[in-house]
Amino acid sequence: MKVIKFYETSGSLKVRADSMEDLWAIERIVFENDLVKSESVRRFKGSEKDVGELKEVVIRLKVEKVELDKSAVRLRFMGKIVEGRPLEYVKLNSYHTLNIAPGDTLEITKSAWPEYLLQVVKNAVKDSKKPKLGIIAIDDEKALPAYLYGYGLDIKDEVYSRLSKRMSQKEFKEQQNKYFNEIIDIVGNMSTDIIVIAGPGFTKDELKKYAETKGLLKKIPKKLFFFKTSNVERSGIYELIKSDQVSELLEGEIIRKEFKLMGEFLEGLSSGKSKSGIEAVKKAIEDYDARVILVNDSVLSKGEVREILNVAEKNRIKIEIFNANDEIGRQLHSFKDIGCI
Repeated sequence: MKVIKFYETSGSLKVRADSMEDLWAIERIVFENDLVKSESVRRFKGSEKDVGELKEVVIRLKVEKVELDKSAVRLRFMGKIVEGRPLEYVKLNSYHTLNIAPGDTLEITKSAWPEYLLQVVKNAVKDSKKPKLGIIAIDDEKALPAYLYGYGLDIKDEVYSRLSKRMSQKEFKEQQNKYFNEIIDIVGNMSTDIIVIAGPGFTKDELKKYAETKGLLKKIPKKLFFFKTSNVERSGIYELIKSDQVSELLEGEIIRKEFKLMGEFLEGLSSGKSKSGIEAVKKAIEDYDARVILVNDSVLSKGEVREILNVAEKNRIKIEIFNANDEIGRQLHSFKDIGCI
């Protein structure tokens, strides 16, 4: 994400979204009744019988609904038009949908910008400059590729080895080579600078040996690391992310910090140091008994949550915002989407 301008007096932030992660970050900070301005298209009809033609316009909406479409890589803002140009193609107070894609610029206007929302923007700008991490969990049956983004894990389709114990030694070796070549192709095409290949057995080591013997690793301009994990399922990938083995690779990654915070939060529940739910967190803040607030992005638009966060910010209490759709966010949801340490 790139911040073009921030007009603090008018509460307007102009940014360019460069990736899916940026769209996700923007979704977290735009609420109902905020104003969003961007380029769009409207169908203009000269008369009722006219089919009409699409015209390029600039629209400012009063937001009523925000929707992130991951499959289409689009962020949609639905609401009423409060301003637009050219005026002849814009009908004020009519409903419209602004579709924002990577590469688009938009302006967000709020009555106030609390620091915890500005921090989401700052993190998105910082994350856009860092290399992303690619992961492939592999054994002799299948491989599971995944990407680690600022918004969490994106797990791709499984790749099967099609190996069988019934095969002759020659057939097995030929099929294994085909499997390894397919994995190496995936590694070469992953849009990351760093890739971790991990698995429970010796397959990852055999893959590495095969690639080195064939001189294939030299052709991949990426940093490759080979580690161990207990399985090639989603749980194995999360286990890998939490392990000390890859802590240096994940340093600064949001999800790594979230795992650590959630662990501290869960540990504190048994001793009473941690609190969960709006009322308990609110009381902890009032009693100066909260050091860090953990909150899911799915509840940021709720007035009572924003009131709590505003008080926390005034009291200089740290606020950490989680992705409600990720592993840690789902855990926090079971504790009413908000907690404190």
